[in-house]
Amino acid sequence: MDYQLIALIGVMVATVLVGIKLNLWRPGYEYQRVFSTAAAGLLFFIAGLIGWDLSHSHGWFQGTKWVEGPVWWQVSLGFGLLLLAGFWARRVPPRPVRR
Repeated sequence: MDYQLIALIGVMVATVLVGIKLNLWRPGYEYQRVFSTAAAGLLFFIAGLIGWDLSHSHGWFQGTKWVEGPVWWQVSLGFGLLLLAGFWARRVPPRPVRR
């Protein structure tokens, strides 16, 4: 069994659960772009750290390969996307207070 892939999926599920717990789902495009960017950032960051090369990927995980060490371009791209998602999340206007 491939434990690294299970760990990657677990981190993504944990991210979604934290978003639900913190009630981050608001209508509008602002959070759609934050969530999409964060999901892509997590995919690249974790896959790069565990050595899963996505450079020749096509379809659903076809063409990917495992390498001996981290894939640094994926780690840096994932980190950059996570920073961008954080930047966009801070710029989302606050939700109006209901009474």
